[in-house]
Order: sequence, then structure tokens, then C-alpha cells
Amino acid sequence: MRTHFLIAILATALAACSTTSVVNSWKDPNYTGGPVRSLLVVGVSSQASVRRIFEETFSESLKAQGVAAVPSYTLVPADGQIPEDKLKEAIAKSGAEGVLITRMVGKQTDISTMPVMAPPAVGMRRSYYGYYSNAWVGYYEPMSVQTYSYVIAETTLFRVDGTEPVWSGTTETLEPTDVRKSTQGFAEQMIKTLKKEGVI
Repeated sequence: MRTHFLIAILATALAACSTTSVVNSWKDPNYTGGPVRSLLVVGVSSQASVRRIFEETFSESLKAQGVAAVPSYTLVPADGQIPEDKLKEAIAKSGAEGVLITRMVGKQTDISTMPVMAPPAVGMRRSYYGYYSNAWVGYYEPMSVQTYSYVIAETTLFRVDGTEPVWSGTTETLEPTDVRKSTQGFAEQMIKTLKKEGVI
């Protein structure tokens, strides 16, 4: 019983450490364009600070992996939705081969409960310490309850010389308390997936 309990704790800990996971992805089966070597990174957010931190951090992570990347806010600093003509101008100025767009699409909350298992106490003694030491063997504690909130995002890659998406994926990320750190973990997972698919 103790072994199963330790395994459950370990599994929960590992899940908590993996801040982002790709839960679904799609690649155009007819795509033959090869890896995209330069990207304009676009984050969809009404919060200017979130958009800027996300785009900047994602771009830095891409550059570290050999992919040229430009945050869209450096070319279109205005807040809110970017007009089509402004986005086209930004793409032209950046010289990027592709556009990588990320948007948040939902939130999910998972609750994990783990009962504390202990064998029944045996051999209780009459002395106070004998009773106390044996009490540690068979005492009861309420179950442990942990709540995990995930942000669900959709990331889509387009080539600028085409009209259809090349690749798209859905991710789950533990709800961030620090946007920059969460974006670093998100970018690491996304870049790994995009490279595996051969699109960057």
C-alpha cells in the first residue's frame, strides 16, 4: 500500500513539473516547403504587457535554437487587434518566411485527491510513550486534495507565401503565476514539437 502511495505522489509531482504539454497537433499532409527559418511571432492578448512578454520570450527561445524571430509588438506596438494591412506591413518589414500565432482558447481545472493509507495499529502498549510511538503506525489523516488549473492555447504556423496553415497544435499549460517563466517552458515544448514535425 505504501509503495502504491509513493508512486501516486511521484506521478503527481512529475505532472506538476511538466508545465506545458501538446495535447493535439495537425500538419498539412501536402506541405513540402521544408523548415521555416524566420518567423514573426504574434501573441493574441488584450493585455499589452502579456503580449509583449510572451512574444519577446518566445522569440528569444526560437533564436537560441537557430530560428530567426521577431516579436510583432516591435513593428506594431499599438494595443488590441492588429489590422490586416498593418500585419502585412510588419511581415514585409521583418522579412520573415512565416507567421506563428498563439491564442488562448480556454481554461481547465483538474482536482487530484490522494487518500493517506496506513495499516491498523497493533500492539498498543500501556506506557504513554509506547502508546505514542505505536500511534504513528495506525493513525488517520484526511486525504490530500490538490487543484491544478491549465490554460489551453492554440498555436498555428503559416508561411507568408501561402494562405493555408502549415501546422497547428493545442497545448495545456499550468496557469502561469509568472508569464515570462511560463512562456519559456511553453516555448521549449513548442519548439521541440515544431522541429520534430520538420516545419522549423
